[in-house]
This record gives sequence, C-alpha cells and structure tokens, in this order.
Amino acid sequence: MKKIKRLFCGLLFAVMIVFFVGTVTGRKTYSDLEKRELKTFAAPRLSDLTNDAYFSGLTTAFSDQLAFRDRLIQGYYLFWFQHYYGDVAEGGNGQLYAAYQTVGKNYYRELAEATALVNETADEVNRAGAEFLFLSIPRKDAVMTADLPDTYISSVEIYQKSVQTVKANLSDNVRLIDAYDLFAAAPEITPYFSTDHHITPRGGYLLYSEILRLTQGAEAPAFDTLYGAEKVIVNGSFNRQIGQKVKSLPEELTVTPKFETTYTRTDNGKISHLPLFGVGNDYEAAFMGGDKALTVVETDRQEQPSILFVGASFTNVLEAFAVRDYNRMVSVDYRHNTTGASIADYVREYDVDYVVFVPSQSTNAFSVSMIRRHLGKE
Repeated sequence: MKKIKRLFCGLLFAVMIVFFVGTVTGRKTYSDLEKRELKTFAAPRLSDLTNDAYFSGLTTAFSDQLAFRDRLIQGYYLFWFQHYYGDVAEGGNGQLYAAYQTVGKNYYRELAEATALVNETADEVNRAGAEFLFLSIPRKDAVMTADLPDTYISSVEIYQKSVQTVKANLSDNVRLIDAYDLFAAAPEITPYFSTDHHITPRGGYLLYSEILRLTQGAEAPAFDTLYGAEKVIVNGSFNRQIGQKVKSLPEELTVTPKFETTYTRTDNGKISHLPLFGVGNDYEAAFMGGDKALTVVETDRQEQPSILFVGASFTNVLEAFAVRDYNRMVSVDYRHNTTGASIADYVREYDVDYVVFVPSQSTNAFSVSMIRRHLGKE
C-alpha cells in the first residue's frame, strides 16, 4: 500500500512539475480555438510589487499560458457533450460579431513601438527596390454598427485611436490605406458577411481598387463588368462557433471572372491547382483555397509590375483579384511560414515592386503581437 501511495504522490508531483514548467515557459500569443489574443508573462520590475494591475495581469497570464490549455478546454466541453463555441455576440438581422474589444493600459505605447518595426521593415523593402503599403482593416463591429446588440461596445473608438497612433509614428516610406474610410465612402456596399469576420467580394474589390489606383494609377472597372457573384448561405466562422445557431440568408460569395488569365501557381514551392476563385460556402473555399505559407502566381507579363501581400486570411480575396493586373502575385503568411526569410528577401527573390502589409485580425485590427509576427519579426 505504501508503494502505491508513493507512486501516486510521485506521479502527482511529476504532473504538477510538467504543468508548472509548461505554463511559466508559455509564449503563445493567440488562440485559434478561442479566437482571441492571449496574455503573456511580462518581465517583473521592482515597482510592480506594489502594482495591483501587474498581479492581475500575472493571474491572467497563468490562465492563458496554462500548459495543454486547448486540450483541457476541449476535454471539458466533451465531458459535458458540448462543443467550445468561443465568444460571439448576436446582433439584429442575423448579424454576428466578435466579443467586444478591450485593450490594456500600455496598448497604445506598444502599438507605437510596433509601428517603429513597420518603419524598419519598410526601409528594408525600399532598399530592396519596392514600395511599402500598410492596409488596415477594422473589425466588423467598428463598421457595421446598425445591428449591434444594445449592450455592445463598438471597437470604433479603439480603432480610430489606433489609426491616429500609427499615423503619428509612421515614416514617409509607408503609405497607409484605411479601410474604415473607404467603407464609409461607399455605404452602398456591405463590407462584411453576416456570420463571418471576413470581407465580402465587393468589400474586397473596393479595397483592391484602391491598391490598384495607388500602385498603377489605374481606375478599376466596375465589379460587375469583370465578375459575376453567386449568392449562397455562407458557413461563417462566427456561426460555426455557436453551432450554426443563426439561420442566415444567402449572400454573395462565389465569384466567377468574365475574362481569361493564364497563370501558373505554386504553394509552398510546389505546383498547385487550387483555383483563385473557388466554389463552396465559406471564405476559405471561395478565395485562394485558404491560407498558405507562401503562394506565387506567375502570369508571364513582364510589362506589368509584381505585388506581394503579407498578412493573414484577410489578404486572400485581394490576392485573387490581383492576378488580373500584375505580372506576379506573391503571398506570405508568417503564421505558417517558418523559413526565416524576411519580407525584403522575398522582394529581392521575386523582383517585387509593391508590398501590401495587412496585419488585421478578427479580434484586433492592430494587434501588436500579430504586427510583429506578420513582419516576420517573431
């Protein structure tokens, strides 16, 4: 019996050590399961010993960096025969939103510091021979406010203050495109899907048209001149998180070009036959077949400039539209790209003329940690 007790105590102690070490060494900044940013451990200072906010943040970090957190959450809901649905707010007319946004007291200072990294990268890109464009896309709740729940706090003020912080610290080597202003100037366009955080085809084309204007001085033809759009019931990410609770109406998703473009495509260095515009009922299927570490689309039109998109899934719809107007379209997603190659390296390798940087996420248009990651700095 004593041996069994000792074995049990030893096993329990070993498990505690594994959990403690795994937690205190955790560096995860974003949870794909929970669809939110995670708090990491801050380096302690002597003054923090009397700071309640520091200890509050420490408690949050212990929770967010808990070893095996995702599996524990899934196990808990599986035990109760449920699924983990994340944080979703249900508004009027079938509109779904992410949980309302909050930021820490040091957020704007940290954003200014992250902007300095953007400037540094833009300088590197300029020296490599390309121009650097920064496209910021706000959260859905900052733009489509009419159907927000009564008690919901829109992120518009956080977004606008963030934009001002970025502008105040941005160098002349960076050209900022604010999607908020473009959407406000085109109220006839519905920029976001009802049950998803991504941009609709017409919202994406509006943003792409501005990129085309700034890079080639050309006015994009009307969307309906170049494309057809089929309405389907969109399998939105927000709706998936709440077990398809909301019955949505058909929305434009599947795009069909009315022209021919000959191209070859590689994904992660291998020939790919994934279409630019796909068929399906979600954003991933509709544009580029989802996120890839590195995508290169060649059209063999040397007289046209080449463009590089850097960011997460928000770039996919832009990538698909760009192939028509550029000799080469390159896309890098540093969430999956672990080669160590910098943005400037890709500019030189693929003779890129323009870089479009889109750090926006579903939870924060200016996530400091994701800005760093999408710059290839983490």
